[in-house]
Amino acid sequence: MKGRSNIAIIIPGGIGTGHNNIGVPVLERIVKLLSADFNLTVFQLCPVNQNFKVTEFELIDIHSRFPIIRYFKFYFAFRKIQRQKQFKDVHGFWSFPCGFLAVLMGKIFQIKSLVSVLGGDAIALPEIQYGQLLSPLKKKLILWSLTQAGEANALTQLLIDNLTKHGLKRKDVKIIPWGIDTSLFSFREKSLAEPVQFLHIANLHPVKDQETLLRAFKIISENVSARLTIIGEGVSEKLVKNLTEQLGLQNDVTIRGLLPYEELPAYYRNSDVLLHTSRSEGQSEVVTEAMSCGVLVCGTQAGLIYDLPDCCVSVPIGDFESLGNEVLKLLKNPQRMNEIRSNAHAWTKIHTIHWTTERIKELYQVRP
Repeated sequence: MKGRSNIAIIIPGGIGTGHNNIGVPVLERIVKLLSADFNLTVFQLCPVNQNFKVTEFELIDIHSRFPIIRYFKFYFAFRKIQRQKQFKDVHGFWSFPCGFLAVLMGKIFQIKSLVSVLGGDAIALPEIQYGQLLSPLKKKLILWSLTQAGEANALTQLLIDNLTKHGLKRKDVKIIPWGIDTSLFSFREKSLAEPVQFLHIANLHPVKDQETLLRAFKIISENVSARLTIIGEGVSEKLVKNLTEQLGLQNDVTIRGLLPYEELPAYYRNSDVLLHTSRSEGQSEVVTEAMSCGVLVCGTQAGLIYDLPDCCVSVPIGDFESLGNEVLKLLKNPQRMNEIRSNAHAWTKIHTIHWTTERIKELYQVRP
């Protein structure tokens, strides 16, 4: 469309991928909102599902099982379209490989580059072999990309703090959390009744630490009538099921598996407390969704739970005893519960998906 800037976006995946094309719903929604003001070309470094169609922007999938071949294919595809469209900005979501590629393309073609730090690209957890900063080469490329980018942003202060510990010197990295659609995840007043309904939505994976989740819930269920619904699937599924049985929680825990995104609001509406026990998070969209719906968030100090202590109950990573006991204290203090829920709802009313999109638009419109 004439009169609008041409923007290139590079993503590893998340649009038209996964079961039922679920991808990363918030990422897809942000890109669609950006497409109302810019002509977007999205380069995705993995295949798009054959049954997925999009009309709001151009989506080009670049794929090969060999990373070097994939990057060369990306370069030639980018160069060809750059000649046609003359991109004003190139934006990499996740600092490696996409942010690195964005900065590289920016230098080669004299385009302003932007890098967004979104989670695993700012983490090193050797105990579970998780995070790109564990690789010395990737760490160097990530720090170089963030230093050289025209603009850099991250989802949370926690990510910036962690990158700083690993050597990032840049001081102007902006914090732009991802808001959600508050009309879909709408606030509802809740009166507490037994059994108290607990919810956990996450990949079943060591980084989400479902062992801490279940051990904390065991403490809670021994003191109040409570039910826990777990939504998700992944490599830790067998561990989660076995630990549920070992702790004698079979009658109080329900594992639903992976559910369509549009079904999640109903689960938030029927829940009192979100238990979120990750070792690491970029932000955690489920925390944002729960806060928007009026669900009390209790969990470990990762992502938004680290950044927003007035909007949730937070304990150190892996401390299931403190988590269980803090939740029990709060259940006896309805006034404090409502205060935390109110703080959380106020934050989500400001930081919507439209707020996020406006902040990214501002970065596109600022010239180097």
